[in-house]
Amino acid sequence: MSDQQDSYMRKRGQTLLVVEGNHEKNELFQLIFHSFPELSICMDDVWIYGTNIYMLYDVIVKEYGESWCEDDIALPLLISTQKNEPKRYKDDFTNIFLVFDYERHDPNFSEQKINRLQTYFTDATDSGKLYINYPMIESYQHLNALPDPEYLELKIPVSVKPGKKYKALVRDSFLDIAVSYPVKVHDLLADRFHVAEEKLGSIVEKVLRLDQEDDLLGKIERLLTDAVEQQNIGTAIYQIRALVWKMGYVKNGSNYWKYMRSLFQQVILINIDKAYRIQYGRDAYDNCILNCREKYNDLGEQSILEMQNEESRDEEDGYIWVLNTCIMLIAEYNFRLLTE
Repeated sequence: MSDQQDSYMRKRGQTLLVVEGNHEKNELFQLIFHSFPELSICMDDVWIYGTNIYMLYDVIVKEYGESWCEDDIALPLLISTQKNEPKRYKDDFTNIFLVFDYERHDPNFSEQKINRLQTYFTDATDSGKLYINYPMIESYQHLNALPDPEYLELKIPVSVKPGKKYKALVRDSFLDIAVSYPVKVHDLLADRFHVAEEKLGSIVEKVLRLDQEDDLLGKIERLLTDAVEQQNIGTAIYQIRALVWKMGYVKNGSNYWKYMRSLFQQVILINIDKAYRIQYGRDAYDNCILNCREKYNDLGEQSILEMQNEESRDEEDGYIWVLNTCIMLIAEYNFRLLTE
């Protein structure tokens, strides 16, 4: 063991987030954890490891052999060894989430490998839970409204080869605008009005917590007075006010976090509905008398993956059901968070 590994101070209650290394994904989970404080997941305690799903598979096979699924996989230890970092241990992690896109267009795509991973990683509090998003994680933004009945039938042709094309397809949706809003506030204050770094985070958070339209300009002025140069204060106030007003939540007496919580709740429920529709078919869905919680309890990630594999094998006429699964981690933690 190296001196670096010896010097690591163990910390309990961490969360491991294994993703494909995209900064946008990290921002999504930051929003989810902030919107649902009941999860007790602080981003300061989240260890993010970026990799490709097939690279991860190869690393697991290299360490544990072809019969790896018969072993107790310790991802924190495996990843810390790969990164040549101080060793981290599974006992120190409360949650382990693996979040990947269903990338059939990937040259390394393998139904066998992805099936084995989906079958093994089923428990976030143990070895980890794998969430596969179809065709990509941005699928949670692929709604025209809430509710959106058309979403239940929404598919993407395999010939599209999701990637940049799919991201462009969902760009500037109302959910994309809502998710990117904190960054927009941050960048406006930092780049346009040069708010000092030591004040920036606090001011952005206070802007996000504004929840009343009464005296909105006055509240924003009080937030910015000591942070923005006097010659720019008027412009800054009105530009921040325009951003807040455009989002609309203050008109309903809500703040940004309550607004996002409501959006996430609705998006999760419609994706549960759709997952049930995919797994059991249109007739079963149309005749279903189960409520959403009962539908969720009847879902099987492996069954959904097998259905997606079957429908997308034809490179010309195949399709992928648009479905987001990673946001369902809220339902798994406590379904009541979706109805309260």
